[in-house]
Amino acid sequence: MKRLIASIGTIFMLATPAIAQTTYTCALKEAGTSKWIPAVLFVGHNPANDRVVISDDIVLTFNNRKPIEGQVVTENNKRVTFSWEVKIKDSRGQTARMQYRATWVKAAKRMNVVATPFGYANGFQGYGSCQVASR
Repeated sequence: MKRLIASIGTIFMLATPAIAQTTYTCALKEAGTSKWIPAVLFVGHNPANDRVVISDDIVLTFNNRKPIEGQVVTENNKRVTFSWEVKIKDSRGQTARMQYRATWVKAAKRMNVVATPFGYANGFQGYGSCQVASR
């Protein structure tokens, strides 16, 4: 697990430009066993231009070992919600798209993550705590 965090962190830091941003380094727990909620999630957010960079083991697996761009859906005094999409391939070679939303609840200092396969009403959920840093 430490090696996974170190490698994701290194890739994440190399992929983000040296600009003022807030980073969220989150340890997540899935409410189930689907494995579509990452154990470790990195979110880099530059509020000046609303640039969002996402990295986790799912993104790196399905995006050529590179972080992915996301977007801010909501930002206010109570929360900030990020959204991104990952094109996936299952064990049978079928492709699909997974929509992710991660909401940082500021007062609770908790990240809630939902992964929903396109075309389906239900999804997968997870939650956890994050180390938040501004640089």
